Amino acid sequence: MKTNMNRRVVLVGVGALVITLGFAGEASANWLEHCNGIVLELDAAASCEVLTTEECNVECAPATMEKICASRLTTSCDGGCTFEAEIECQSGCSTTCVTDCTAQEETETPPNCMGLCMSDCQQDCNTTCVGGPCRSQCAQICSADCREQCDDETEVVCEPMCDTACSGSCEGIANVECQVSCQTDVFTECETEITQECKDDCETTGIAIFCDSQFMASASDLEACASDIEGEFGFSLDISIEAEAEVEVEADGNAWGCSMAPATDSHGSRAGLLSLFLNI
Repeated sequence: MKTNMNRRVVLVGVGALVITLGFAGEASANWLEHCNGIVLELDAAASCEVLTTEECNVECAPATMEKICASRLTTSCDGGCTFEAEIECQSGCSTTCVTDCTAQEETETPPNCMGLCMSDCQQDCNTTCVGGPCRSQCAQICSADCREQCDDETEVVCEPMCDTACSGSCEGIANVECQVSCQTDVFTECETEITQECKDDCETTGIAIFCDSQFMASASDLEACASDIEGEFGFSLDISIEAEAEVEVEADGNAWGCSMAPATDSHGSRAGLLSLFLNI
């Protein structure tokens, strides 16, 4: 039996990611490449938080995998959904787009192809989608087609810029039905698989990013995802590395055991508290 045990607390350099969000500007729905390619809106980004192991495991559930499955399945279904934009759609889009673009020129935020494309395409999503994951799926489809058309667009004049934006929007709209049908066949399976992936990562790294109760990133993607949120939405991200180790020392200098527990700092940001009871 171990006796005459003294206790002392020391700090060790074990990494934990702490993100502090501070609003720094306006933004709309944006594609976050390193957050599993998820399309996220401003109000959802404002709710982003870092969860440690226990909370992370609770949040890792099929319902929180909707956006990430919509993102991954949009990519996997893309090859089978190749409908082209309809002329009627492009004509209607162009009229609305030029009006919106011209009005936006008079504001502090200049219009851009991606914003105009997403705005038009997602308006159709609002009309088309009723319940279920359709809204998330539609947003991902719009984003994929708008990026394809707008990524290389350098035009700043409204009419030609809108031609490009509407090509992307209408192509996305043309493929929504096909994409949703393709994704529906495997959506539940995807949610189940990524739920387990999320739980495994929570146990391995002890931390993950969730936004609006949706799983965004974990493991090696944490820092890059945090940077994407900062860059796209204007939030200030504070990444700190800190952990605490608690070591129980016997009279003869030996120490033993190990355990893990979460901690919360004075500002409400969650970090990982690693208490180590080491055999020396």
